[in-house]
Amino acid sequence: MNTKILGNAGEVIAQEYLKKNKYKILETNFRCKFGEIDIIATKNDVIIFVEVKSKSSKKYGLPREMVTVCKQNKIKLVALYYLQINNAFNKNCRFDVIEILDGQINHIEYAFM
Repeated sequence: MNTKILGNAGEVIAQEYLKKNKYKILETNFRCKFGEIDIIATKNDVIIFVEVKSKSSKKYGLPREMVTVCKQNKIKLVALYYLQINNAFNKNCRFDVIEILDGQINHIEYAFM
C-alpha cells in the first residue's frame, strides 16, 4: 500500500478512535504557512494537537519515531498559530501522537512538550 493511502487511512482510524473515546474533533488537516497538524481535538477543556503516524511494519522503526524533534517544532509553530487565531491562549493544551502499526492503535498522550 502506498504511503499516502496508508496515511489517510490512519488518520480516519485515529479520528474514529478519538470520537469513540469522547474527544471532540475541532479540525482535521489544519494547515497554515508553518505546516500542518493532522487532528486538533478537545477533551475535558484541553486542546489536543494530534500527529498521526501509520506504518505497515516495524521494519524501519516504530511510527512514533517518525515524529522527530524537527517535526515536533513544526507542530508547535502550527499550534501557536491555531491558538492565536482562535484566541485560545488561556486554554490548556498538549501534544499527542497516535501511531498505527499493522492495524493496532497506540495513543501516546503528552508525547512531547
